[in-house]
Amino acid sequence: MSKKLTILEGKILRVFDFDDTLATTVSYIYVKHKDGKESKLDPGQYAVYKPKSGDVFDFRDFNKMLNKPKLIKKNFNLLKQMLDNPSKKVTILTARALAFPIRKYFKDMGLDVYVVALGSNNPKDKSDWIEKHIKKGYTDVAFMDDSRKNIDAVNRLKSKYPNVRIKTVLVKENIVEHTVQHYINKILY
Repeated sequence: MSKKLTILEGKILRVFDFDDTLATTVSYIYVKHKDGKESKLDPGQYAVYKPKSGDVFDFRDFNKMLNKPKLIKKNFNLLKQMLDNPSKKVTILTARALAFPIRKYFKDMGLDVYVVALGSNNPKDKSDWIEKHIKKGYTDVAFMDDSRKNIDAVNRLKSKYPNVRIKTVLVKENIVEHTVQHYINKILY
């Protein structure tokens, strides 16, 4: 069976990260260092942070209601487009431990969004969740996240599942509009 035919007959999955992909919030990751000092990182800083020996991470800000959420409109509009197509399973896959605050945030805007809270910042956990859905018959997968580590973990599935169309989009701040359109086309088609 050809790859194109497999994709046409399969199911479609669209996966979005939440923090710094669909919205920003005033939330920090606290890092207690080996010397006892504590520092804090916003999600963007955390995404590129290189842990040092003895670092202990505290995600307490992510275990409560959203603090001052602000939509990232271009990505939110893409989410809405995906939700308008009932043939696509659309999921927000977050490292947060609680799904309810995100679900409520979108519910208050009139959107019924499926949210999966992994309670883990390990990129492999997002990749494993997507792989589980590939094994359920999803053959067209798109994943949008602001973390290079998460994108790389999902990209590793491409060689393992050559008959599955896996598209990834690394979200970057302040990208130009024609690049946004390229990302939208990548997710849509």
